[in-house]
Amino acid sequence: MVLRAQSSYVLAGDHKITIEGSSNVHDWEEVAQTASGDAAVLWNPDATFAIQKFNLKVSVKSIKSDKGSIMDDKTYDALKGAKYPYITFKMLSVKSMTKSGSGYALKINGELTIAGVTKNVDINGTVSVKENGKLYIETSKALKMTDFGIDPPTAMMGAMKVGNDITIKFKLNYTLK
Repeated sequence: MVLRAQSSYVLAGDHKITIEGSSNVHDWEEVAQTASGDAAVLWNPDATFAIQKFNLKVSVKSIKSDKGSIMDDKTYDALKGAKYPYITFKMLSVKSMTKSGSGYALKINGELTIAGVTKNVDINGTVSVKENGKLYIETSKALKMTDFGIDPPTAMMGAMKVGNDITIKFKLNYTLK
């Protein structure tokens, strides 16, 4: 008889979620200040594990730039934050998980919803177990804003144009519930 135990996790406060992009004036980075999420892991007796669930919810209003409130407002408007206040990711499946160094290389498939548009995406990253049983997940995903119905913002009467390509990066710590 093989015993397996499922553990439930919640997103800890020490996460970092960034959105990076460029414009015809400068590269930029924004940081999401507020996010929540949960995960479930099935543990094997040999300390290996299988991810059963992984969800993330990011507050659009909490996305802030070091370029100031004008960019923050442009981001909120572009993401249609008044109507769609959250960016969400819901894992549908683990496509692969292989041992790599002190953790695992991971490829997951899920539904990413931005500005009310949901797309099925594959995301590559790493997962490892840290002190006190924390799960540390690090991923990044290159996207096009227009794939989610977002018009890249402009400023200064169109003189500054944001590029269509962005990269979302996640550094997430999940702690036991």
